[in-house]
Amino acid sequence: MGALEQPDLLRLDHVTVQRGGKRAINNMSLRIPQGQHVAVLGPNGSGKSTLLKLLTREIYPLYAPESQISILGQSVWDVFELRSRLGIVSPDMLPNLARGESGWDLIISSFFTSIGLQQGQEPSDEMRRRTAEVVHRLHIASATQRTLQAMSSGEARRCLLARALVHRPHTLLLDEPTTSLDLPGRRDFLAILSGLADAGHSIVLVTHHTGEVLPQIERVVLLRDGQIFRDGPKAGVLRSEVLSELFGTPITVVERDGYYHAW
Repeated sequence: MGALEQPDLLRLDHVTVQRGGKRAINNMSLRIPQGQHVAVLGPNGSGKSTLLKLLTREIYPLYAPESQISILGQSVWDVFELRSRLGIVSPDMLPNLARGESGWDLIISSFFTSIGLQQGQEPSDEMRRRTAEVVHRLHIASATQRTLQAMSSGEARRCLLARALVHRPHTLLLDEPTTSLDLPGRRDFLAILSGLADAGHSIVLVTHHTGEVLPQIERVVLLRDGQIFRDGPKAGVLRSEVLSELFGTPITVVERDGYYHAW
C-alpha cells in the first residue's frame, strides 16, 4: 500500500457467517474503498443486514484459514471506537432509544455511547457545540425539546441521524433509512442524505428499494442467498432484466432525476 493510499473501508476474503442455522453470508469476498458511495441491494434474506452487522462488528464470521475481514485496515477494533467513526443509521435502533428523554439528550448522549444522559455524564462545551451544529443542520431544533414519542417519524429519524453526525464520521452506514416514513418524509430524508453525500460523507446504503439509491451512489452490489449476484456501476446493475432475475419476477426499472424506480 502506497504512502498516500488509504486502507479499504471494508475488505472481506472468503467470509462465511452462520445465522439461525443457515449461511447468511456464504464464502463472500468484497472490497469497498473509503470514499466510495455504495448501495447493497437484494431481496429479504439475501444477507444485506448481515453484511452491515459484519461491518459494525455486531456479528463475526466463522473461522476458516482462508477467511479474513478488515475494517479501515484493521482486523481488531474496540467496538465503541469503531461505531463512533462509522455513523450508523438504522430504524432498528429506534425501539432501543429511551422514550422519556428529550431529543437533545438522546443526541448528545451519543458521545457517551449511552441512551440519554446518565448520572455523572457531563457534556463538554465542545460536545454541546457539535450537537447544536447538527441540530441546526438537520432543522430539528424544536423537535429536540420534545420526547421521542412526541415526535413525528421524520423527526425521530433525523434525531437518529444526528446521533451519528455529532461524531463527524467520514462514512455513514444506512440500513433501510426510510422505513416507516410517509412519502413527504421519505423525500425529505433522502434529500438530507443527498446533501450529506455532497458535503463529503461517504455513503454505504443497505436497502431492498431501488428508489432509496441516491444519485451520488455510483456502485451497486446485488446480493442473493448470501452471495454476490452482481457488482458494478449503477447504470449497468439497476436494469430491468438484472433485477427481474435477482427477484425472480418481472420488474421494470425507470431512471428519473438520478433515482431509479422499480415496480
